[in-house]
Amino acid sequence: MEALCLRVSLLLLVPEFILSDSSDRDVSNRSDSGNPLSTYSGMESSILLTTMQPPVSNQTVKCSQQTKIAETFKYINTVVSCAIFIIGMVGNATLLRIIYQNKCMRNGPNALIASLALGDLIYIVIDIPIIVYKLLAQKWPFGNTEFGQFLCKFLPFIQKASVGITVLNLCALSVDRYRAVASWSRVQGIGIPMITAIEIFSIWLLSFILAIPEAIGFAVVPFKYKDASYVTCMLKPTNDFMLFYKDAKDWWLFGFYFCMPLACTAIFYTLMTCEMLNRRNSNLRIALSEHLKQ
Repeated sequence: MEALCLRVSLLLLVPEFILSDSSDRDVSNRSDSGNPLSTYSGMESSILLTTMQPPVSNQTVKCSQQTKIAETFKYINTVVSCAIFIIGMVGNATLLRIIYQNKCMRNGPNALIASLALGDLIYIVIDIPIIVYKLLAQKWPFGNTEFGQFLCKFLPFIQKASVGITVLNLCALSVDRYRAVASWSRVQGIGIPMITAIEIFSIWLLSFILAIPEAIGFAVVPFKYKDASYVTCMLKPTNDFMLFYKDAKDWWLFGFYFCMPLACTAIFYTLMTCEMLNRRNSNLRIALSEHLKQ
């Protein structure tokens, strides 16, 4: 139960991805108007956040100097990311080790929890170090090289795949808990049921498929700012499908990665609660009937 509560809390981080994707879309839209800062997305734009002079009518707002808020945010974000990295590595690795070493814990629900932990561990190991480096160095790692291009596509792909693994496993756990309560005669033995193995395989496969547009659309974009050359990783659609994906991305992420698992969890836990209350009332009626017969 504690592990499940932790996963639900992790689910609340999904809007952060949505907000980050929204900033990418706004950045891309501003690039059409010739703004020199337009190609900065997400983290880079917050790092180069500047103090603006009072705007003059019919003139472009000018930036004079870097604000202290951006520097403060950079170090706070770094400390929080390092804490998440350490706690996530220790917690998820320990959970996987416990389930692996104890045969009595190798059952359906624990297999789903292990799948959840593995998805989180992949994100923690791969994405967080790159995000922290990008934040502190204020540049994309490996620049516009082939490996830099690969990281630009691989990083958002793993991000979305990890979120998909998390939310789909939460849905599967809620369904599994309802089935366990609804079928009291169901005995959970040692070993992973075939249906659970199929569920886990389907969850990972679907999560990777849904993350493919991220790998297709993101690219390293070079640009100049104040006579200096920079590169940044951002969503850069090159065909009609990616243009549609870019426009619908915010609603898609909010609907599938937040609303859907929230509704699924609420529905099945409500059904589970009703089932438990009905069985308790039935047991009370049986006990009362036996008492009256005496």
